[in-house]
Amino acid sequence: MTNKTVCHVANKRSSPSPEDLAPPKPFSAEPDPASDVVLGHVTRPHGVHGALVITSYTDKPELILKGESLALCSPDGRTRRPIESLKGKEATQGLIVKIKNVTTREAAGALKGWRLTMARENLPEPEQEEVYWADLMGLEVKTSDGLYLGRVEHLMEAGAGLILVVMDPDEPNRERLIPFQEEFLVELDLEKGRVIIDPPPGLLEL
Repeated sequence: MTNKTVCHVANKRSSPSPEDLAPPKPFSAEPDPASDVVLGHVTRPHGVHGALVITSYTDKPELILKGESLALCSPDGRTRRPIESLKGKEATQGLIVKIKNVTTREAAGALKGWRLTMARENLPEPEQEEVYWADLMGLEVKTSDGLYLGRVEHLMEAGAGLILVVMDPDEPNRERLIPFQEEFLVELDLEKGRVIIDPPPGLLEL
């Protein structure tokens, strides 16, 4: 496996905080992963005319900025709102976009936390040894000797690469930061919903 393990990652031109990268709660209310891929989420309104700041989960922002086949999904997963038209640009804080019929700051603020999705059938197939970020979220994480570490709650980038943020099953407020790197990755099985790692010495004591 090469350093191309993850092809669609957060926009490298911005430096979002871990809070911005975290998928909105509740995590269990995800769009159907068989048909939809989460490309980002609405972080906050921008300006007074209904613009939105989007935290992107892809290093190919053109997938979002083309404005095609996109939808917004509410944080509770109950409402899906197709986007009729979208215009936007890249910025240091993420993507700044305008969508049809959102014309005020109040309307934009009401969409904070909504996920931006695209039908999987409209996305390019990942190349060999590549995977969408969205497909990593919710996976079980275990060590090579069978220790269950929890599920992937969200993802973040660090200087060394992608980090899986895993919630400790025994301490709900404790997050484990697991490097998603070739030297520590034993197995990635999306069909079985699991990641098996061989953690570096001392990682699990942090």
